[in-house]
Amino acid sequence: MKRDILAIDVGTTAFKIGVFGPDLEKKCETSREYEINLYDRGKADIEPEKWWHALKDCCVEIKEHLSTVGVVSFSVTTPGLLPMGEDGTALGPAILMLDGRSHKQAREIRQLVGEEKFLKETCNLPVSGGSSLCSILWIRENQPDIWKRAAKFGHCNTYMVKRFTGEWVIDPSTTSITGLYNTTRHDLTWNKNVLAMAKIPEDKLPLLKQSYHKAGNILPKIAAEMGLPKDCDVLCGGNDAVLAALSGGFTAPGDINFICGTCEITNVCVDKPVSSGNFNVRCHVIPDRWVTFFVLNTGGLALEWFHSVFCRDMTIDQFYNDYIPTVLGSFLHSHDPEGLEAELPDYVPFLQGCRYSLEQKAASFSGLTLETTREKILLGLIKGNAIYHREHLKEVASLVKISKVVMTTGGGAKIKGFLEAKKRWTGDFEFRYQDQSSLLGAALLGQFYQTQKYA
Repeated sequence: MKRDILAIDVGTTAFKIGVFGPDLEKKCETSREYEINLYDRGKADIEPEKWWHALKDCCVEIKEHLSTVGVVSFSVTTPGLLPMGEDGTALGPAILMLDGRSHKQAREIRQLVGEEKFLKETCNLPVSGGSSLCSILWIRENQPDIWKRAAKFGHCNTYMVKRFTGEWVIDPSTTSITGLYNTTRHDLTWNKNVLAMAKIPEDKLPLLKQSYHKAGNILPKIAAEMGLPKDCDVLCGGNDAVLAALSGGFTAPGDINFICGTCEITNVCVDKPVSSGNFNVRCHVIPDRWVTFFVLNTGGLALEWFHSVFCRDMTIDQFYNDYIPTVLGSFLHSHDPEGLEAELPDYVPFLQGCRYSLEQKAASFSGLTLETTREKILLGLIKGNAIYHREHLKEVASLVKISKVVMTTGGGAKIKGFLEAKKRWTGDFEFRYQDQSSLLGAALLGQFYQTQKYA
């Protein structure tokens, strides 16, 4: 008999859980926020215990809904490279996608293996933060004790599943941009050639399973700790951005999804692997699909930075609900928007580096004058981000046929005037807001699993 699904969404800066019925009706939801560590001019990581504490707090809050759960499913931020001991204990913080510590290792491994080989077999070039391969090599070079003690290197879902079940697993949607997975073949195998050249033993990596496959049974002590039934099935789970897109019907070749969150992410669904040094390619959580994955590290983060520097005279709510909509509205509905646009400074959007560069990049504004106001700087920032995504869509459109409709989600997309501005500066696309949810995406995995189990 099909049972309820506990969906767990481990995001970059927030944790959500929710219980869904077998037909995906949501019965409850709660969340917790936490801070990531940004330091030393480009490092970005988080202590995984923050995830676990958030989980326990959330389970207490919705404990009356947990007794009917039969499946646990995960949506996770990735990359989030974690070295773990034999018992699953984290040996250090999870190195996040925003991280810039391993540029040296990225350059070296590209030279050793060859960029053409990486693109042909893994669809991705190793980069700092965005490729777990580079983070692993950085740990080996800079933290040799952790390297020796690490039983496994995995992502967030590896850590969560290990604590839930005792099993070591990872899925293609999270591991496909590591530089170690055979993303082109998408056949649940690690790339032995890269592993051998990088001198990384394969037994330091988890077992590969599909996102919707069972990873194991819940451990009795975890069931008791969380208030869950002792017979729950635990799934491997998948990448949060892909699952959010899935919840919005992102399955057909050419579909475009734009996420306005901590990062800004543009995804295009494709039915064949395409590759470029200018974007990543993930495996979809459904068979025979891949996703072009283009990330600007600072979407919402850039707006937070702008508020902290230029708008400390207003609350965060005033900033998002009143100030930004007013600035956007005044520009978009001006009698001369083209003339105003000519006065905007040019913005290079690398406040937290560039995921696709071997060098540590920084943001910049140019074209500033004595007439440049904070409003013009804000508009220049939003425009610069939009242009960055426009170039990605142009490149993908040269490789595969893509839609003219961009389905959009995330907190930024709800700001009045934001999508109208994106449309103006991104090109000939129609931006449509759509409620999407990584949490619902995780629940969809649970529904699919139960459909197969009870077929």
